[in-house]
Amino acid sequence: MPVSAASIGLSGRSTALPAKDILVQNSGANDVFQEGVRLAMQKNMAGAEAAFRRAIQIDPNFAEAYANLGSILANQNKLAEALPNFQRAISIKPNAPEFHYMLGQVLFAQNKMSDAVEAVKKARDLYRNQGKTQEANTLEQVLKDMTNRR
Repeated sequence: MPVSAASIGLSGRSTALPAKDILVQNSGANDVFQEGVRLAMQKNMAGAEAAFRRAIQIDPNFAEAYANLGSILANQNKLAEALPNFQRAISIKPNAPEFHYMLGQVLFAQNKMSDAVEAVKKARDLYRNQGKTQEANTLEQVLKDMTNRR
């Protein structure tokens, strides 16, 4: 199952800056993170990766930066490197269902089916507990598709 950039949930408009300039011009983790989002939207994955790594250096507890870095790496088929980034995001924000789902996507791509199913089930359950029925129902269908592909 390919992991797509859309799974990052990026939005916004951007201006292009070389990755080296991002690290110098933005001092706060959120500023660097936002630049990473803009670069990813422009399909500058090397720049986005550098920005997310820098945001993590500035704030080692920036769960969204870990998740976005994981997505960038997964999109480059660097699944083994993506995996610990999703795991770290989950350790920081265990109740973020999207992080569990992203982890499940990577595990599925690695043919770790039982772990992938468990991660997606966790995401589904978190969405249900948060009253997000539509998202939970979508993941229920994803789970059916996953089990049919085993």
